[in-house]
Amino acid sequence: MISIGLPAFKPQFLAVAIRSVLDQTWTGFELIIVNSGRNEAIRSVAGTFSDARIRYVEGDALPIVENWNKVLSLATGEYFILFADDDLYDPRFLEEMIRLPEAAPSCNVFHCRVREIDQEGNLIRVSAPCPVFETGPEFILNRMKGQRLQFAPDFMCRTAKLREAGGFIALPLAWGTDDLTWFTLALDGGIACCPEPLVSWRKSVYQVSAGGDVVQRLEAVTLYRDWIRRLLQEHRPASDDEAALMKELESIYPHAIDDQNNFLVEVHAGNSTLAQHMRFFLKNHGEYGLNTLWFANTLARKLINRL
Repeated sequence: MISIGLPAFKPQFLAVAIRSVLDQTWTGFELIIVNSGRNEAIRSVAGTFSDARIRYVEGDALPIVENWNKVLSLATGEYFILFADDDLYDPRFLEEMIRLPEAAPSCNVFHCRVREIDQEGNLIRVSAPCPVFETGPEFILNRMKGQRLQFAPDFMCRTAKLREAGGFIALPLAWGTDDLTWFTLALDGGIACCPEPLVSWRKSVYQVSAGGDVVQRLEAVTLYRDWIRRLLQEHRPASDDEAALMKELESIYPHAIDDQNNFLVEVHAGNSTLAQHMRFFLKNHGEYGLNTLWFANTLARKLINRL
């Protein structure tokens, strides 16, 4: 059986998200809906569905990753999927995903291609094709190169292995949590991919992970960087080819981290006054290694916009 965990934070798209699960052609699943914060609107939406495969639980208002691990703790299936309350599954998603463990028995984590849609459900982009199998280092390197569009609901893993790994890795605001969790599982046996885009990830103003304090997100990026550094120090390559992959990862990951920090400086610039943005940079640039030239560019743009 597959356990689909749905920690519900917001009600806006919840009904269509639930319906996309219940309409699956492969029916051997349980849908665990945890009302994170005992929200009346979420309770009302969930109450409109009557299906024996749904397990509804009233939950406390916990931090995001704690909610994810709460849902994981309730799973009874051999496989686990972390769904979101605003995304959509193609009706054949489970049918195709359940084939992957048989095709790739060494793997503990599996994924498919994904569509990104806007708030109204219009297509923005589709992820690029992936190899049907990658080793853990290959998967991590391609993500660091920006060649992987991936989220949480397009992944399925072996429940026992995720629990053995300690569940979802805690980062502030879950910023990068799914990445590091999938990386951890992929390092043990690789990762298999379904070549079809069977998940629609919705980009909207309601996203929990899109908000929150910029400094908390900078902290998450720093912890993400530290995880990669530890991997490079501790991982023992199994072959010369893998050693070459790890060497390439060592050379490119700082640029990926810089890109994330630069993006967050841009976010702060767009949501603050000139004085606030200057104070933010002076306070945080040393601790988080922020790029002075990038900050100067954001400051210049704010000044130009005032003219």
